[in-house]
Amino acid sequence: MTEKISVSEALDRIESHVAPLLPRMIRLDAQAYGQILARTTTAAADTPRFDCSAMDGFALATSETSTATEQRPAQFELAADIPAASRQDKLELGTAAPISTGAPLPAGATAVVAKEQCRVDRGKLLISEPVTPWRNVRRQGEDMASGALVASPGSFLSPALIGALLTYGVAQVEARSLPKVHILPTGSEFALPIPAASVPRIDCNGPMIGAICRSLGVDFHIQDPVPDDADILYAALQSLQGTPRADLILSTGGVSVGPHDLVRAALEKAGARIVFHGIAMRPGKPILFAVLPDGRPFFGLPGNPVAALVGFRFFVLAAIRQLVGIDRELGRPIAAPQPPREGITQFLRARIAGDGSIVLSDDQRSHVMRSLIDSDHWVCLDGTGPEATATIFRQSPSLAE
Repeated sequence: MTEKISVSEALDRIESHVAPLLPRMIRLDAQAYGQILARTTTAAADTPRFDCSAMDGFALATSETSTATEQRPAQFELAADIPAASRQDKLELGTAAPISTGAPLPAGATAVVAKEQCRVDRGKLLISEPVTPWRNVRRQGEDMASGALVASPGSFLSPALIGALLTYGVAQVEARSLPKVHILPTGSEFALPIPAASVPRIDCNGPMIGAICRSLGVDFHIQDPVPDDADILYAALQSLQGTPRADLILSTGGVSVGPHDLVRAALEKAGARIVFHGIAMRPGKPILFAVLPDGRPFFGLPGNPVAALVGFRFFVLAAIRQLVGIDRELGRPIAAPQPPREGITQFLRARIAGDGSIVLSDDQRSHVMRSLIDSDHWVCLDGTGPEATATIFRQSPSLAE
């Protein structure tokens, strides 16, 4: 294994070796959910498109109510009803028009009086107090003006953003689809029967990482575990090259320095370029990042499940964000919960208590899953720089943040 680099350097190398996926024009509908905007998007039209009524009521000119009192109410003849889909007619002086919510305000009208606040007597509308201009009126462009910025590149197409863009007259956008991930678990203990085991060992890394992919909306495929055999592993890697199934490939296990850790050798034999192998961190220091001959990124994650989870959460996710054009995740700076280890970045399992305090899990060993269940955050405690820093991240990532 080569000299271990810092977490920051590893992220820099990932971002410099991963090219964003090509964007494409997509129709804005429910199927656009989860894709990532590739270009600045502006409103195509004023919203509202015109001055319109905010409620059912009567449209009138407020100047004609300036002297209205209970004893001497302003009186209006009733004009034709204005439904929501009507054209914008002119309102004659001395008249008020029944108007529906969302209907265009007729020229000459400057307010809408709510229906329940009005009195109609013998065909005339009676207003007993002055009405302020633009009461109950949605002004043209008050929500969004045509040409105004709605969303920037890297924005997640959430239901709210899809709805807003359609409201603002945007029917198509340029976006990047989320990448496809291929997961290759390794380990003879999962691929071959062990006669001495009363209960066979089951690979947890593949399903665990696949579940994270699913939570992100990322398409994935989990291959059956491959045994620790150089020829079989090499053949498995060769079979993946040039296939359209995945934009990113990762393996779990087989990246440390033992005699059965064969992933790096198989990658090099397959023509991959190793970008780094080993990060000054715990857990997960043997993590490997390479570029396959066809240009696709490859991650070799450690076999210990917590280490594999950290590798995906902070490094594979960084590559996914780069593929779709999202900036690096920064987390939230916090006070260091404990002294750091010099020269090492620790990813510590933690939870947020009811009073808002950060409680570290008691057992931080890389094979202990119980502490994952009891935690909901990661604390990144960095002791590699001149001053220790600590940053907190949610355990479950989201591309929508």
